[in-house]
Amino acid sequence: MPQVFGENTGKGFSKEEPLDIFKKAIESAVLKCPVRNQDKVFLSDLWFVTSLPQDLIAEVLEKFRDTFEFPEDIHVIWDDKRRKKLWERKNIPQKSEKEISEEIAKENDIIEEE
Repeated sequence: MPQVFGENTGKGFSKEEPLDIFKKAIESAVLKCPVRNQDKVFLSDLWFVTSLPQDLIAEVLEKFRDTFEFPEDIHVIWDDKRRKKLWERKNIPQKSEKEISEEIAKENDIIEEE
């Protein structure tokens, strides 16, 4: 999106920010998020750290899929509400979404037992 200042929309003035700004915010937030199951960051954690709307985070992850610079130990950004991958590092051993869901369920059971 182009950076527009003071555009009259008919309902007042608005300011748009380019998605590049949000890309940088997400890259920074991933460093602060907990890494779950050895290689995953959850969308809910990104939302908590950035306070950005989840749909905006998903849009930015989709648009800049190939250009993100995340730490090497992060392989997947997982939408824990919809149970799907939003971003995945290329050239790693693939797990199906069913296997990931089962791992997460198993981890949650272990946490609840403690």
